Amino acid sequence: THRYNRKMLQKELLSVNTQLALAFEDLDEDIGTEAIPEEQRITKDTVSRLVTASSGACCCTAVVKDGTVHVAGLGDCRAVLGSLTPEGNMRATVLTEEHRTYNPIERERLIREHPHEDEDIMFFDERLCGILQPTRAFGDVSLKWNAREKVLMQYVFDDPAYVPNYISPPYLSCTPDVRSTQLDQNSQFLIIATDGLWDGMSDDESVKLIQNKPSDVNSATWLIQNSLAQHNEKRLSKILSIPPGPICRNVRDDISVIVIYFNT
Repeated sequence: THRYNRKMLQKELLSVNTQLALAFEDLDEDIGTEAIPEEQRITKDTVSRLVTASSGACCCTAVVKDGTVHVAGLGDCRAVLGSLTPEGNMRATVLTEEHRTYNPIERERLIREHPHEDEDIMFFDERLCGILQPTRAFGDVSLKWNAREKVLMQYVFDDPAYVPNYISPPYLSCTPDVRSTQLDQNSQFLIIATDGLWDGMSDDESVKLIQNKPSDVNSATWLIQNSLAQHNEKRLSKILSIPPGPICRNVRDDISVIVIYFNT
């Protein structure tokens, strides 16, 4: 509690962007720290927390303050600003950087941070250490913990959580890119969505769909429906009827969408 209060007092003196970055890093630190038992005894709660820390999540957060939108992105979520052009058309502006292994900016960053690593192994099969496509995320401690901490995973799960050539962790970052964009009278809305949405539509398509959607349809639902089935109701029904499992994963990804309207 004292650590939390001290950090909160310090953050009040910092910029919004710095506060957002620190909040992400603090959350990820707590996820990993709480998974390590204070005593040697392993309980059900320990296992539950370790399962959580071993999972991963990407994130995108937006803060609107004094006419400026501050967007913090971690992983492969995306934020797209929809703005009107003088001609009355909708323009899409991406406010996030995609943190994946095929992004040259991310590859160069990782190479700088791990100069003694073999690039072919670090990006094996176009995945970070052959495991993940995202290069930044919450959790996924198997790509962050040192060898000593990973012994806990081996003890609890009877699994060494082995990563080939695990030389200089952490490989996976929890530090977001934070960007600030000034809003004006042409700024209409902001779409924040996970990568599943963007697998089925482009940035330009997403803002045009919102501009031309039926008035009685939820904006987020409208985007998801079009991403999955492109106005084909029969195809949409078939896709949504597939129960969760391996087959479903090959057909559709999990999709979360938020649409924030300005000037309303």
